[in-house]
Amino acid sequence: MAAGVQGDDEIIAGINVTPLVDIVLVILIIFIVTASFVLRQHIPVDLPKAATGETTGGGLLNVAITAEGQIYINGQPSELAAFEAAVREARAELKTEGGDVSLFISADVKAQYGVFARVVDRFRELGVTDIALDTQPLDVNPAQQGG
Repeated sequence: MAAGVQGDDEIIAGINVTPLVDIVLVILIIFIVTASFVLRQHIPVDLPKAATGETTGGGLLNVAITAEGQIYINGQPSELAAFEAAVREARAELKTEGGDVSLFISADVKAQYGVFARVVDRFRELGVTDIALDTQPLDVNPAQQGG
């Protein structure tokens, strides 16, 4: 009957890694949130407001367009000619052949529409069709909704 009972003298050879994994995941999430916040603070972009706008994280490729028409990819100054290399690198990270790359565009409210259209058009030519637009949520007063 004593075969199922462990003695106090036995050495525990295994290590429980669950707490370590939990801590690493929490640190990773904190790093991701902090990195996206820091990137947004360094690129001067005044986002437009939209009624359907919601707070969301960045995509695989983050593009910012400033009021002066400067273009940034993942926080680094860029130009239209560099988009192909950025998409190629993103696909290599995803290990895919198709257009599974996601694009997250943050354009200043005063940015020229022509620059914005050229950016979107170039990424669509490169096969990126999952494009999200960054906006600020619109503060809607319930009295103004007429209800």
